Amino acid sequence: MFDSVPFLIAYYAAMSAGMSLAVRKVSPTMGPRLRHLFAGAAPLAVLLAIRLEGGPSTTLDGMDLFGAGGLLALGVATSSLVGRYLPTRKAGASQLPSR
Repeated sequence: MFDSVPFLIAYYAAMSAGMSLAVRKVSPTMGPRLRHLFAGAAPLAVLLAIRLEGGPSTTLDGMDLFGAGGLLALGVATSSLVGRYLPTRKAGASQLPSR
C-alpha cells in the first residue's frame, strides 16, 4: 500500500478526523456513534481499494485484514476524540435566526 507505516497511520488518523468534522457539519442530526463508525471506516475503503488495485487476482492475507482492523479501531478512536473536543451541534443550532 504505502511504503512508510507511520505515514499510513498519520494519514488514516487525519482522514478520520476530517471525515468526522465533515459529517458533523453536513448532518448535525446524525448521532455520534454512527458518525464515529462512518468516519472510522470510510478511509479503510480507500486503502483496501488501493491494495486491491494491483492485478486481476489480488488476495488479502491475514496480516492485511489484521492491519485493517487496527486502522479501523484507530479511526473510530480518532473520530471519538475529535467529537469530544468539538461536540455535535444540535439540529436547531444550524438554522438561521428568525426576526
